[in-house]
Amino acid sequence: MKTRGLKTTINKLLQPNFGTLVVFCIALYGLAIFQDYVFSRIKPTHFYWTDTMLYNIYWLLFIPFIKIAHSFYIKIQFKSLHRKVLYAIGSGLLLSVLHILIFTSIFILGSHLIYSIPHRFLTILKNAISNQLHITIIVYLFSPLVFDFLKRKRYPTAKKANTTITLKSGVRRIKIDISTILFIVTDRPYAAVYSNDQKYLHDESLKKLEKLLDPQIFLRVHRSAIINKNHITELKSRKNGDYDGILTNGQSIRLSRHYRQNWNQLLNH
Repeated sequence: MKTRGLKTTINKLLQPNFGTLVVFCIALYGLAIFQDYVFSRIKPTHFYWTDTMLYNIYWLLFIPFIKIAHSFYIKIQFKSLHRKVLYAIGSGLLLSVLHILIFTSIFILGSHLIYSIPHRFLTILKNAISNQLHITIIVYLFSPLVFDFLKRKRYPTAKKANTTITLKSGVRRIKIDISTILFIVTDRPYAAVYSNDQKYLHDESLKKLEKLLDPQIFLRVHRSAIINKNHITELKSRKNGDYDGILTNGQSIRLSRHYRQNWNQLLNH
């Protein structure tokens, strides 16, 4: 298999789901327009589609700004909570000011293109400050916390793993080196543990045994199989979304597409 740099892999894992952000902001844009329409019917007041569509572009600007904020946050990689807090405050205020200024500029540009008598810059700026500034500051102020949450979720800090594991087979207790384990499969009512040179039957279920192993190394690839990714030498596609993983001892284990979120990283290494 081809290998890629660890840094590239980690950066991919740490990327927030910006597709969700885009959908959310577009939905917010639509709801804001709908709210203006409902408000105009209740009052009643005049409702102008061009005005409300242009003004609510404000919410769409969160997409590029949050993308930029995340890129800077990942590059800086703060090590202390104190620096994170200072960065959150400073970046929150700076991004909020830039957001409002750029929005106002876009609105005035659009106003000049659409209307014979365009809106005034200061009028729109004051409206944005009075109506959206508090929300904007909150979003950018807490965005570093969201980035940290996504980082922990996508690339959790691994616990210090044990180097050995004790297998129970009847009255016997067998301690083996975890690094020698190639794969583990269900062999009802046991779990069959295959090491470099021997097969062991463990009295407990595959699920219980899985909890004792490092999830960054031992991947659940099938309903009845766990593999040690360090012993995978090759992947062969079955042309249906499943793969066969070839181990260092030549044996083959089926990797089910239903567990692809666990082993998909193997395809990119």
